[in-house]
Amino acid sequence: MRAAMFYGPGDLRVEEVPEPVPGPEQVKIKIAFNGICGSDLHEYYGAPMMTPVAAPHPLTGVQVPVILGHEAAGTVVEVGPDADEITEGDLVAIEPIVSCGSCPACASGAYNHCARMAFHGFSTTGGGLAEYTVVARKMAHVLPAGLTPHQAALVEPMAVAYHAVRRTEAGQGDLCVVFGAGPIGLGVMFALQALGASAIVVEPSEQRRAVAQKLGAAYVLDPGDGDVAASIQDITSGRGATACIDAAGVPSTLSDSLRSVMVEGRVVLVGVSMEPVPLMTPLLFMTEATVTASAAYCGDFPAVIESMRQGHYPLDGWISTIGLDHVVADGFEALRAGRATKILVSPS
Repeated sequence: MRAAMFYGPGDLRVEEVPEPVPGPEQVKIKIAFNGICGSDLHEYYGAPMMTPVAAPHPLTGVQVPVILGHEAAGTVVEVGPDADEITEGDLVAIEPIVSCGSCPACASGAYNHCARMAFHGFSTTGGGLAEYTVVARKMAHVLPAGLTPHQAALVEPMAVAYHAVRRTEAGQGDLCVVFGAGPIGLGVMFALQALGASAIVVEPSEQRRAVAQKLGAAYVLDPGDGDVAASIQDITSGRGATACIDAAGVPSTLSDSLRSVMVEGRVVLVGVSMEPVPLMTPLLFMTEATVTASAAYCGDFPAVIESMRQGHYPLDGWISTIGLDHVVADGFEALRAGRATKILVSPS
C-alpha cells in the first residue's frame, strides 16, 4: 500500500509499504480521509516533539521512519479476533491516543496524561496518511448512519476543541471569546454554539474572519484594528466575557484574555505556544480569573459524534481535500502559507 513516511524534518516520502494485518482485538481500516494538523506542520518544519527521532518510543518501541496522520477516519474492512461490537463496513473515527493503562494518570481515567503516551500517526506502526491502518478496537469510534467520511475525519480535532470548551464551564446564553479561527478555533465556536452559547472570534486573517462570520460567529474582531479587550468590554457592556479560549497559541493572547474576561471567569489555553507565555499577575488579581490549559481529549469523541449527528458541525467554506501525492505541496505548504483552513487528505 502507499503511505506518507516521515523520516525527519523536511523529509516526508510517499512510498510503498506492507499492508497491515489486524491481530486480536484490532480492526483494519481503509482510510477515507486524514486531516493535516498544526502538530504535523511542527514535526515537518520544526524540531520534532511527537515523532521518536533520537530513540525508540518507550511504549511502542517505534522509531522513524513512521507513517504520519493522527486525524484519521475510514471504513472497517477486516475485524480481528475478539474485536466486539464492530463490523466490516462501519464508518469509524480513530481516537489516536495509545496509553499504557498502568501509570497514575491512566489509573485515574486521565489517559490523555499517560506518562508513556504514544499517538497513532506519530509514534506507532501506523498512521492515517496511508491506504490502510490497523488500530485497537477501542480506538475506533463507530459513526451513526447519515454522517460522512469528511465528518468522521474531523472528529479528532473537534474533540480537542470540545474538551477545551468543557473546561470553560460555559453554557446556555453565555458569550465567550475565541482567539484564533483556525480549525481548533472554529471547533471551539461550534461546540459553544451546540451548548447555546455564542462566540466573539478574534482573528488577524481576513479570510479566516470571513469564514468565522459565515459559520455563525456573533462578532468577529481584527486584532490589527485596535484594542481587542476594549472592544470586548464594549460589546459586553463592561461585564466581560464568560470565558476566553486561546486557540491561537500566541503569547500576547493571555494578556488580552485577562483584560477581556469577566470577574471570576475562565481562561483556557488550547493553542500551544512555542514561546514563554507571560502570566500577567496584576490582571489575575483584578479578575480572580481561573487560568487553565486543555490537553487533547479524554472521553470526548462520543459527545462530538452525537453533536455532529444533531447538525452542529457544518462543513461548508472551510474544508478542502487533496490526494496523498500532493500532501506536501498542496497540504503542508498551503497550510503554512495560510492558503487553506483545513485540509483532508484522501489516500485513494
